[in-house]
Amino acid sequence: MTDVTHTTATSGPGPVERPTSVAEAAQLLRDSEGTVLFRGAGTALDWAGTVPVTDLVLDTRAMSAVLDHTPADMTAAVQAGTSLAELQAQLAGHGQWLALDPPTEAAGATVGGLLAAGDSGPSRLRHGNLRDLVIGVTLVLPDGTVARSGGHVIKNVAGYDLAKLLHGSLGSLALVAEVVLRLHPRPVEQVTTVGPADARQAAEAAGLIAASALEPTAVEWVQQDDGGRLLVRDGGSPVAVAAAASQLRTLLARAGVPAAVCAPEDVAGAWAEQARAVDGEEGDTILRVNTLPTDLTATAAHASRAGAASGVGVRLTSSVMLGVHTLRLRGPEPAAVAGVAAEVRRHALDLGGAVMLRRRPAEVDALLDPLGPPPSSVELLRRVKAQFDPTGRCAPGRFRPWY
Repeated sequence: MTDVTHTTATSGPGPVERPTSVAEAAQLLRDSEGTVLFRGAGTALDWAGTVPVTDLVLDTRAMSAVLDHTPADMTAAVQAGTSLAELQAQLAGHGQWLALDPPTEAAGATVGGLLAAGDSGPSRLRHGNLRDLVIGVTLVLPDGTVARSGGHVIKNVAGYDLAKLLHGSLGSLALVAEVVLRLHPRPVEQVTTVGPADARQAAEAAGLIAASALEPTAVEWVQQDDGGRLLVRDGGSPVAVAAAASQLRTLLARAGVPAAVCAPEDVAGAWAEQARAVDGEEGDTILRVNTLPTDLTATAAHASRAGAASGVGVRLTSSVMLGVHTLRLRGPEPAAVAGVAAEVRRHALDLGGAVMLRRRPAEVDALLDPLGPPPSSVELLRRVKAQFDPTGRCAPGRFRPWY
């Protein structure tokens, strides 16, 4: 057996292994038995179903290195345990960035963890999510087999697109070990336009923007006690950004939103507030709701009514033009919180949407189905799981009862 240099620590009943390479991770999986949990910074460990204590935890954060960066090709290859913040700092020196800005970046979210979680951020509106930015990936299957797809060239289309298959799998199929990424130029200038707006005004504004020639980087609505606030970010050359901001203010005025360009010193704080609204606080129950963008008004109104009737605080944050909403629920009675979450899910399903539980206290977890009814593709999902993980080693319970 080849010697490896991984370190071992203890966390609860099972060991925690920290490999430093693909080879070490593969050997650990070949030489072990039982269930396994893949973990990066742990920012998405509560998403979907609860995973019980496993026989092994494989922590990727020692696999933290930029393996290759080719600025001329605008690509970078990284180990999966590399934190997004560290990668962005290194790329910034070359005027580039990975066009991804999830709220968990400040908490140390790793590139591999973000791919497995399917997490993104406001910039998804223009640049897509992480699966759209991956051009190659190296995986380690539960039996220690190493699989690769894609490559280091953007036009490389050889093989199966394993990155898209693993995107959002929450560690239930394989370990993401290395990722090759497509980069973007860092905007010369960015401007954020803000204005007070309720859900109806935000939805109307989003429709007007979508019908215009404007291509903002992000459009986010954050519900507040006085209604809410709409944030629109654009990036590019100074002249183009100034012209876009002027056109945007005219459009927003048509939706009844008196907007203004955010002062440079206030921009970071405005987006930090948006990130906190999405990520929530300890004790929150957080739902991710996907609907048509035009259903924001109905979704916000229904959730607010359900919360008011049950004594549960409800706050919604929305990527308005994408129809991706985050609801934060908080209340003293777990049964009431679970009831509101179930009602929100019923309403979203009636609209043809979907809901996934992202965080909840243990008392709420015992009362609430984390996934809801299975999708029509559930049989396909089960077959994929059986092919990648026939013994059910990886993240048991993550997608229960679907599989």
